[in-house]
Amino acid sequence: MKSDEYWVFRSLQREAEAHDGTADTLKRLAAMYGDADKELVKMIDRIFQNFRKYTGISEQEARELMSVQETAELLAELRKRYEETGDAAALAKLNAPAYGYRISRLQAARRAIEAELDKLAAQEEKAGSRQLVKAYDDSYYKTMYDALPELPGTPVVPLSQEVVQQAIQNPWKGENYSSRVWKNRDVLASEGGKMIDAGVTAGKSIQQMTAELSDLMDVGSYVAARLIRTEVNRMHNDAALESYKAMGVKEYTYLATLDARTCAVCGALDLKVFKVAEAKTGVNFPPMHPNDRCTIAPKIPGVKVDGSRTARNPETGRNYKVPADMNYKEWRREISQKYGTDSLETAQKKYWNRKADIEQIKGMRKVLGKDAPNTLDAFQNLKYNEPEKWEKVKVQTTYLTENPQSNLIYYRVNEKLNEMRETKQIRAKGVAVSPNIPLEIKTANDHTLMRFKERNLSMKDAQDFYKNALVALKQRQGQQYQFYSSRGFVAVNTMGEIQSIGLLDMAGQRLVEEVIKIVGHED
Repeated sequence: MKSDEYWVFRSLQREAEAHDGTADTLKRLAAMYGDADKELVKMIDRIFQNFRKYTGISEQEARELMSVQETAELLAELRKRYEETGDAAALAKLNAPAYGYRISRLQAARRAIEAELDKLAAQEEKAGSRQLVKAYDDSYYKTMYDALPELPGTPVVPLSQEVVQQAIQNPWKGENYSSRVWKNRDVLASEGGKMIDAGVTAGKSIQQMTAELSDLMDVGSYVAARLIRTEVNRMHNDAALESYKAMGVKEYTYLATLDARTCAVCGALDLKVFKVAEAKTGVNFPPMHPNDRCTIAPKIPGVKVDGSRTARNPETGRNYKVPADMNYKEWRREISQKYGTDSLETAQKKYWNRKADIEQIKGMRKVLGKDAPNTLDAFQNLKYNEPEKWEKVKVQTTYLTENPQSNLIYYRVNEKLNEMRETKQIRAKGVAVSPNIPLEIKTANDHTLMRFKERNLSMKDAQDFYKNALVALKQRQGQQYQFYSSRGFVAVNTMGEIQSIGLLDMAGQRLVEEVIKIVGHED
């Protein structure tokens, strides 16, 4: 009689085979979403281009006309004006509703999105359902094939296709495969419509709007892939359970994967034995959550537990063997003792946070450019393994987000400024930023004009301090900037009004000296 090791091995092998068979479906889904994205970009572009061509107006004018609803009275007035005078402007506004208004606030674009997503969802449901049927069929018969030699006299029970179709329709966490596909479609349609509306209102270009729409389709593609992986896991395990029932197997063993990707819920269930009649998806039977990789093995009476099972080293990423009766909790304890708890926890964070980390990388790249980590691996190693460097990168990102006209050189200047404040070398308030602030110095109040006279300074000096500034201190939440040149300083608000002016004192001179050391030039 086969040992438990055999059943664990075969069950894990069958689960892997089920997901291997999904690879082609995932590729097709990715291609479907890619094609849909391209078609949507063409459609949206065509709507705007046709609108402009038809009306003879600019893109900006088209957006304005398409985003403002005309009243029936105004349309009647425009129609009369055109009929009487042939006014081209009246004709443009009359034509605008034909593309924008008569179908109500960019419904042309919304309907284009919805129509393409309808086609995509239908294709996705068809391709996915075909894969789910295959996964169920394969799992049912392969499970029976593996177990029957150990159950002499047990007949092969043919699988009814009605059972398969019912399995596809069965809900997981309240919704079945089809409803989840169309739910994803509805989310994409709603968000895509909002994106176009907001883009028009904000005056974004067609390229900007379609780029945002492409990002949204990437999210939809990820959701579609996650859904099919989860449903394949459900169908594979449901079919195995149905096979157990047909063969008279009364119990099953829950099998989690011994690696860093396994969650605590699944890990706690690993190698526990449950009654087939009491199997409940999401409680003691997989899938427990989206992207679940857990499976089950038949518990055959009289089978001895020996041999080994496979685990994955979180440090090296390589597979290795552990005793067959070692469960996830025991494996985790062994790994923690060998490599430290942090090693396993870090590996888990890297996996479970990868989607959020990818989005965070994108945000950082927009701000830091080439100074941002260039790969997911580099980013995650920085985030999870180098806490001090990570905190600094976060602070840099925040600095540049709040001060987009500045750069990392002036971030270093700001660090030096804060250091000088801590050592009480300088009292000046504000955040040090690049002095390339476009301002027009217009005037000064009476108090400041008195300062001019007292310090023998003029408006020309103020202009000189501003034009030759080495650094600016952003003050009053960006409503005022204090510019420092090698001669003096001038504080100017965003309205172009001088707030203060003066020659450098010793503290100001020390600041300028430090700026020159860091920035590398003098005015």
